[in-house]
Amino acid sequence: MKQAANALAAEAVDMLGEQPVAPGTLVVGLIGPGNNGGDGLYALAQLEDQGYATAALQCASSVHSDALSVYESAGGRIVPYSQDNQSLADATLIIDALYGLGYRSGAELPRIPRGSRVLACDLPSGLNPETGVADDMVLLAERTVTFGAMKSGLLTGDGPLVTGEIIVVPLDFDFSGQTPQTHMVDKQVALELLDAHRSWRDAGRHKYQRGVLGLIAGSSLYPGAAQLTARAAVNCGVGLLRTHVPEDIAPLLAVAAPETVPLNDEQIREALSSARRYLHGRGAKISAWAIGPGLDSRTPPTGVIAEVFASRQPAVIDASGLELVPAGPSEQPRVLTPHAKELRMLLRRAGVNVTIEEITADPIRWTRWAALSYNAVVLLKGPTNYIVAPDGSSLVVSHTAPQLATAGSGDVLTGILGYLLSDSSLTGVNGLQTVSNHRMMELAACAAVIHGHLGRTAALVGTVSASRLIERLPEAMKEFGFK
Repeated sequence: MKQAANALAAEAVDMLGEQPVAPGTLVVGLIGPGNNGGDGLYALAQLEDQGYATAALQCASSVHSDALSVYESAGGRIVPYSQDNQSLADATLIIDALYGLGYRSGAELPRIPRGSRVLACDLPSGLNPETGVADDMVLLAERTVTFGAMKSGLLTGDGPLVTGEIIVVPLDFDFSGQTPQTHMVDKQVALELLDAHRSWRDAGRHKYQRGVLGLIAGSSLYPGAAQLTARAAVNCGVGLLRTHVPEDIAPLLAVAAPETVPLNDEQIREALSSARRYLHGRGAKISAWAIGPGLDSRTPPTGVIAEVFASRQPAVIDASGLELVPAGPSEQPRVLTPHAKELRMLLRRAGVNVTIEEITADPIRWTRWAALSYNAVVLLKGPTNYIVAPDGSSLVVSHTAPQLATAGSGDVLTGILGYLLSDSSLTGVNGLQTVSNHRMMELAACAAVIHGHLGRTAALVGTVSASRLIERLPEAMKEFGFK
C-alpha cells in the first residue's frame, strides 16, 4: 500500500508541477473505505511532508485506521464530506481514492466542481473495472494511476473517455500463474511489431516488391470513399495501387490519386491466377486486397469479389464489403473492420442475434463470436479498438482519438491496413506462404495505432477530417519507421 501511495504522491506532484510549492495550492483527497482510501491517506501524508497543503474528506463510515494515523501524524486533518462544502471548490488537485476495484454500480458518488483536475487512484470512481461501463456521475480523471496491471475496464466501454492518461505501477506483483485476457498495443509495441520482419535489403526493392494492393471500392452513390482509401494507401507508400471502381467515378479517382492504375474484371482474374503460382512478393501482380469502401450493396460487383474471397491472398474488408463476405470456413486470411452496428449485422447473418447495447457492454465477447463465425480476424472500431482472431486471442488498441469519429475516417484505416497487408517485409511471408491469422491480427493493431496517432496529431493543430488525416500520413509513417 505504501508503494502505491509513493506512486500516487509522485504523480500528484508531477501534475501540480510546482517547485517550490506555490501559495494557495491545495490537494484534496476523497477518502473511501478499505485499501483504496488507505492509498489516498498515505499519499496525502507524503504531500504534507513535502510542504503541500492538503485536506481529506471522509466519504465512508470508516477509513483505513493505520493510514489515517500516519496522515494525522504528518499534520493532516480528516473531516466528513458532508461537513466540508468549500475544500473541493478550492482544490488545485483532487485525489479520487474512494472505491478502486471495490466500486459497485449505484454506489453514492460525490459531486465535484466542473473542470476539476482529478487524479484517480487505481481507477476513476464510478467505472466498472471489468466491463468499462461508467455511471453518469463518474469522477472524470485527468490521470489514472493503476496498480499491479492494466484492468480491462480502463480500456473498454467508457473507460478511455473517463480515465485520462493511464500510468501502470507494477508493485512487483507475481502474475506468473495468470493468463491475460488480452494484450494492449500502443505506439512502442506497434513499432516492435512492424520491425519484426524488416531488413536492410528493403532499401533495394522495386515497386512490385514494396507491395501491390488491389482496391475494389466506390459507387456513384458514394464516390468519395474509394478516393479516400486510395489516397491513404498511396500516402502510406504502397508500391503500386490497382483500382477496380465503376466507370462513372474512375475519372474522379484518377484526379484524386493519379498514381493508381485501373483494374478491370479480366485483369483481376489474371492477377488471381498469377497469385495461385506465387501468392506474395515479386511474382504476384497483386499481393493483398482492400474491399468495400463506398460500394453500393444494391449493385455490387459480386462476381469478381466472390473470386477474390475464394483466393488465399490477404484482404481487409470494410463497409459494404462486410455485407458480401461469406460466413464459415475460408482459406483467405481476412481482417473484417466493422463498427458496432456492422458487427451486429455480421453476427445476425451468422445466426447470432445480439443488440448493439449487448455489444457495447461486452465487446470482446461478441467480437470473438464474429471472428469464429467468419474464420477471420475482426477489428471492432470505436473509442477502443478490439482485434480478435478465430482462436480467441485478442489485442486492444486504446491509442485512439475521439476526433476520428468523422465521415471517411474508416476508409483511411482501410487504406493503411491494406498497405500493411500488401508488403511482404511486414507480413513476413513470400512465395506460396499465406499470412497467419496471428500476423494479420498484429498488423491490424498496428494500423489502428497509426490511425489513432493521426487523429491526435491532426487535432493538435485544428479540426479533423478524413482528408486532413491523409495529408498527415507521410509524416506519421516516417515516425513508424517507413521510408
